[in-house]
Amino acid sequence: GGMAFSNASVCMVHGMSRPIGAHFHVPHGLSNAMLLPAVTAFSAPHAAGRYADCARAMGTADDRDNDDTAVKKLLNELTSLNQDLKVPSPKAYGIGDNTYFSLLETMAEQALASGSPANNPRVPNAQEIVAIYENIWE
Repeated sequence: GGMAFSNASVCMVHGMSRPIGAHFHVPHGLSNAMLLPAVTAFSAPHAAGRYADCARAMGTADDRDNDDTAVKKLLNELTSLNQDLKVPSPKAYGIGDNTYFSLLETMAEQALASGSPANNPRVPNAQEIVAIYENIWE
């Protein structure tokens, strides 16, 4: 893991997960897992070949699948993996909706300030980050 971080920087999932942990005491790995399918869906159109390669490397897709099909299979696999591992949504984790939704703008600004989203294949703005936080709520 550390070797990967030193050769490639962390991206949007990591930057968005830190505010979830800081505000709601969600373990960092769990908040990363909560975000991974949604952030991958957001990012994939801007790096379909790279995400398709990930799907093929995982065995989720094969060489007969075009990149779009491979990406869809990757997204399905990430969602299924979260279900299999019982990764909760923020709501299912027990975070109060009033608190969560009142902090979305703050969390988006904190995620952007971390610098991590700037390394993403698709660089988000604050409104797009808020939309992803909304998307993962349930």
